[in-house]
Amino acid sequence: MSSQVVRPIMSEHIVHILPEQVASQIAAGEVVERPASAVKELVENSLDAGARSVSVEILAGGSALIAVADDGSGMTRADAILSLRRHATSKIRSAADLTAIRTLGFRGEALASIASVSHLRMQTRRAADDNGVEVAAEAGNIEDTRTCAIAAGTRIEVRQLFFNTPARLKFLKTLATEQGAIAESFQRVALANHHIAFRLASDGRVVFDLPRANSVLERFRQVFGSKIATRMLAFDLDRPGIRAQGLAASSQESFPTGRMIFTFVNGRAVRDRMLIRAVEQAYQTLIPRGRHPATLLFVGMRPEDVDVNVHPMKTEVRFRNGGAVFDVVYHAIRDRLADQTDSVQPATIGDPPVSSTDDAAMGLITMSSKGAQDRVDDRAPSMRSDSPLRLVPDALTEKAFQRPLTLAYDRDARGGPAAPAAPIPMYSKLRVIGQIFAGYIALETEEGLLLIDQHAAHERVTFEKLRRELRDGGIRTQATLTPVSVELSPARAGMVHAAITEIRAMGFDVEPFGPTTLLLKGAPAVFGPEGGAKLLGDMIESMGDAGFRGGGEAAFENWLKQLACHGSVRVGRVLELPEIHSLLAELDRTEFKTNCPHGRPVHIQFARGQIERMFRR
Repeated sequence: MSSQVVRPIMSEHIVHILPEQVASQIAAGEVVERPASAVKELVENSLDAGARSVSVEILAGGSALIAVADDGSGMTRADAILSLRRHATSKIRSAADLTAIRTLGFRGEALASIASVSHLRMQTRRAADDNGVEVAAEAGNIEDTRTCAIAAGTRIEVRQLFFNTPARLKFLKTLATEQGAIAESFQRVALANHHIAFRLASDGRVVFDLPRANSVLERFRQVFGSKIATRMLAFDLDRPGIRAQGLAASSQESFPTGRMIFTFVNGRAVRDRMLIRAVEQAYQTLIPRGRHPATLLFVGMRPEDVDVNVHPMKTEVRFRNGGAVFDVVYHAIRDRLADQTDSVQPATIGDPPVSSTDDAAMGLITMSSKGAQDRVDDRAPSMRSDSPLRLVPDALTEKAFQRPLTLAYDRDARGGPAAPAAPIPMYSKLRVIGQIFAGYIALETEEGLLLIDQHAAHERVTFEKLRRELRDGGIRTQATLTPVSVELSPARAGMVHAAITEIRAMGFDVEPFGPTTLLLKGAPAVFGPEGGAKLLGDMIESMGDAGFRGGGEAAFENWLKQLACHGSVRVGRVLELPEIHSLLAELDRTEFKTNCPHGRPVHIQFARGQIERMFRR
């Protein structure tokens, strides 16, 4: 029995042009994903218009009302009407302009897209005009135009967003979620434009009221408060064609998520994985695994070297030379974190250097008791100081750590430079009170009491020595008086023998001595040969199933962390006063000295006022 394929009867024409209203709604879906997208587009238009003050009011998470008012340049009647048409823009003239975009907006879709899915009312006036103009539109169609009284600038009201696209309206999140998204979007724009006043109100409640700030640090303080602002370090690295500057949290401050990492390219807030990865890698070995820093990163470059036209909402960019950008960002932050004890005033992003009245810069960080509880318990059974604390003299000189105090002053309405804060004293310059619980060194500072975790401090010193030697060709080895045999587990012996080259690179002079034995002839010089066999055993025990192979430099750093941890002085070891002074001097000559390689704090501080309040003084 034969079968026939039944084909559907089709009309003669299956390709057609979408109606203008449907096309506008599709475009709106790309540009205006949610109320926060509309707020972002409208605020960016205000900034492009030269506004010095921007106010935003929302109701019901932005779905009922979004009102954005500014004191920018305003528009004529003809421009106001034309601005609501698709592809209308004042920011580019030809395709060639797309290669060097210098404004936040440029697509010419925002106002038309928003108007196509809402009831929109625009009031605008130029300073030179006697009256303003009001334009009312519904679903993209202009319903009315009239003159109005308004101060110079523009006010746009968007009501009942997505009223004619119920599918989009249905997928909006809860009221609180949409409000939060608007606040986060608004916050990013405010952080990038400290010289502009911003105000955000939600359902009659003021969320942000930010006056014009003198500096990026002051704006950061306005948004996030003084507690974290005082823990931010200014950084600035300028290389040909690329400049990375901003604020980075000290290594003793970290967060459970990456939401405190803000990245901007030529003043535009972006979500770029490469920039975030560069920031995160700059904090490697400085904060605990799984924690994230707070960073305000501004990357400046030639507009032709970055493509901002790769995403409808302009939140992603593409760099012409991403590797060079990564390198500048990484070193800008990493070099600043190398020594966090000096004081550097934050530069005014994008403005010429003038005077400053910012607060004193960063210093020793006051930590809560919770920070100290994150320490791994390294207690050793012995409370005696039988063997000396071995601290091999470092080839680095004091001069290498006497970094010049670079000052980039911020804008100050009163004029005149403010004196920079004095650098934080070095650990070795502080008065040693003694040792507490055979694990913590107590120091007296002008600000209060400083406690140093001796294991974390020695671990950082040791780790940096080992890493420097490894990069210089191999960790230096000191021979043992007599070879020592190290027995291996038969299950892991083959893996260990296969990693002989890597083990030697880490400072252990070993040779195979039978199928399950190694002959140890030398150990890393930084520890001395006495405990070499135990150190090697600990290293082999911590070796994963993949052995010592694979992972590159990052894998070696993880093994060096283990080596530094096992070989450093433990909590529970009583130190003599000369040993304490020696450790503090070594710590002062070490980069990244405020945290151990696993990210735990080396010190915590109890402010003098805090102590006095406990005694009710």
